[in-house]
Amino acid sequence: MLHIIYTTSKIHFRHLLVWHSTQWMGILQAVPHLVALFLLPMHFTTHIALLFIEAIWTANIHDCIHGKIWPVMGAGYHTIHHTTYCHNYGHYTIWMDWMFGTLRDPVEDEIKKM
Repeated sequence: MLHIIYTTSKIHFRHLLVWHSTQWMGILQAVPHLVALFLLPMHFTTHIALLFIEAIWTANIHDCIHGKIWPVMGAGYHTIHHTTYCHNYGHYTIWMDWMFGTLRDPVEDEIKKM
């Protein structure tokens, strides 16, 4: 009986830690937006509109529909980022990945798989 309680509590505790770590990651990713309110002179409505546009962008790169518009970081690039964690770090464009050698093209990946 103690073994079952220990195993169950261990699983729940691990799940709780993962839940908390993802919540903290979300909060930390929002910090630049909060700081931007104080550093950049902008109307609050403009700031909210920019956050809304970024939310649409985030949904776009996670919907697995690759637009193939160079140099835009589309869903194909972002999927590679989530599968390898060593490539395609850019948020909106692929320029910095291209400059630092971390770019991996989804079209070339599909050709290599064939």
